[in-house]
Amino acid sequence: MRRLFERQRTAVEELAPPLDPFVAPELNDVQRRVLDDLRGRGIATSGFDDLVGDDALWAELRADIDAFAARAVAQVPADLARPEHKDQFLVRRFRPPKRGAPMEEARLASNGPWLRFAAGDALLGVVNAYRGMYTKLVDFDHWYTVPFPESYERVKSQQWHRDPEDQHVVKVFLYFSDVDEDAGPFEYVPGSTPGGPYGALFPWGETDSWYPPVEEFERQVPESDHLLVTAPAGTIVICDTSGFHRGGYARAKPRILSTHTYVSPGSTWGRRFEVDWQGDGLSPAAAFALR
Repeated sequence: MRRLFERQRTAVEELAPPLDPFVAPELNDVQRRVLDDLRGRGIATSGFDDLVGDDALWAELRADIDAFAARAVAQVPADLARPEHKDQFLVRRFRPPKRGAPMEEARLASNGPWLRFAAGDALLGVVNAYRGMYTKLVDFDHWYTVPFPESYERVKSQQWHRDPEDQHVVKVFLYFSDVDEDAGPFEYVPGSTPGGPYGALFPWGETDSWYPPVEEFERQVPESDHLLVTAPAGTIVICDTSGFHRGGYARAKPRILSTHTYVSPGSTWGRRFEVDWQGDGLSPAAAFALR
C-alpha cells in the first residue's frame, strides 16, 4: 500500500499540464466566494440555487435520487441494533458491498443530469480553479445513511480520517435531505489539509493507515475546531478531503446525498463509473474530466 501512494505522490509531483496550457476559468461572484472558502479552510458550502441556478436540473436530480432512496429503505435490516461494518450503515447505489452486487451498474450518460451537474461549468470551474489544473472525475455514487438510535462505537468513515485518492482530493456532497445533528452530518477540521495548521498532524501519505489513533487525535484537535455541516436539502458541500473529516453517524434520521470525487491526472485512482457518450457539446474541461 505504501508503495502505491509513493508512486502516486511522484506522479502528481511530475505532472505536466493535461491541456496545454491550463487556463483558469472565469468565475462569477458565487464561485469566487466558494473558492475563497475552499482555499482558506479546505471546505465551502453553497446552495444549489446559488451556485448552479438550474431548477429543471435540480428536479431531474431529485426525482432520480428519490427513487434510489425508496429502494434503499427496503434494504435496511429491520432487526439490526447497531452496525458492525460500513455496508450496514451506508446503502450505496453504485458501489458493490463486500458481499453481493451493486444495486445498479455505474454507467452515466454524458448528457444526463448527473454529469451535467458534476462536470458542469458551475461546479467544475471551482474544482479546477482550486487545484490549478484540469481534474478528473473518478467516482460518483448515491448514499443513504441508515440511522441507528442506540449508541455504538463509530465504524470506518464515521471516524476521523484523511482520504487516500490524491494529496488534495476534492469531494462534493449534494444533500437531498435536511441534515441536522441526528442525521449524521459531514464533519470537517478546517486547516487540516497539507500546509494548514493541522496539516502536519498525522500527515497525508506518510503511513499506510489513514485513520489516526482516536484518543491522540481528540487530544490534539479540540472539539471547538470541528466544523459540523448541518444544512438543508439543496446544499452543496465542496471540500478537500485530504483534510480530516468524518460523517454518517446518524441517530434518528436518514441522510441522503450524492457524492463526487475529483483528482489530478497524476493520481493512480482509476474511474469507478462508465460514461455513455451521447454526442458532443461538452466543454474541453468537462470532456477531459470524463475521459
